[in-house]
Amino acid sequence: MTLNQFIYKATRPLGGLQLARMLARHHPRILMYHRLSATDEPGKIHVDQFRKQMRLIKRHFHPMNLTELLEAHEQGNVPNHAVVVTFDDGYADFAEYAFPIMQEEGIPSTLFITTGFVNGDLWLWPDQLHYVIDEASIGGEPVYIDGMDKYVELLSDRDRAWNTIADYCLKIQNEKKESLISNLYHRLNVVRPSQAPVQYCGLKWSQIRKMVKSGLDVGSHSYSHPILTQLQDNELDKELKLSKLLIQKELNIETPLFCYPNGTPDDFNEKIKESISKAGYRYAVNAYPSRLPLSDTLSINRYPAVENMMLFEKTVFGTGYLFR
Repeated sequence: MTLNQFIYKATRPLGGLQLARMLARHHPRILMYHRLSATDEPGKIHVDQFRKQMRLIKRHFHPMNLTELLEAHEQGNVPNHAVVVTFDDGYADFAEYAFPIMQEEGIPSTLFITTGFVNGDLWLWPDQLHYVIDEASIGGEPVYIDGMDKYVELLSDRDRAWNTIADYCLKIQNEKKESLISNLYHRLNVVRPSQAPVQYCGLKWSQIRKMVKSGLDVGSHSYSHPILTQLQDNELDKELKLSKLLIQKELNIETPLFCYPNGTPDDFNEKIKESISKAGYRYAVNAYPSRLPLSDTLSINRYPAVENMMLFEKTVFGTGYLFR
């Protein structure tokens, strides 16, 4: 048990969470979600747990969307106990589960959409990798992965195989990643769907337009969800500008918000931030927390949301912030 866990368990019955809430009142918590499910599925938060989390936020904090938080920050009047809920990518389950629950519980939200995904032009490369590994009918022998120059055991642990290959894909140029995935489909004799299978489907523009009318805040998550540092200059320019143009065309919104794909410190740099600014964005969010989340408006920090309520409480009440 870590010191942080010990403090949480020892002080929670004594009002430790409320004390942490008071001490962390000036620290806005921006939460990052991806997918929800009505069943227990790996990588997705159950809808019942998500509703509990939204009710906890409503009861103890000041919920707002990201645009509202940034406007308040610029005016120097960020409210105490501010919490922002954001979702990345634009999967169909956002409209099916997340947005209705947040509407019912009175929680504003910000959705970062991968516009080529929503436009039906593509489906996300991590899902393409999941699909080929899950659909492969193979023997017990390891599979040689072109580009990685190594064998990977798929049969015994497909999740581990996905993590190994996906981690490698994060570090290579976009065209090499596409070649690796294409070769993997060929080697495993799996037909690659041109459109996302139902379990990986994205939202439709019509759904997003309807949610925007009901108060949804929208930002860009690029056009195709590449690792921006692995792009050539012309590819980067297309990803940033085309995504923004599609949002303007389809939603009539001139969004100033951008979300870095993957969003770790290795996935963007000062050159990327300059390109984002030149493309017309004023703000960009990443995928890791810090003590001063709004100190750099082109690298705004977020907390990854988790299903475990103990970890979720530590994040939103501020114990993670206080003992970081």
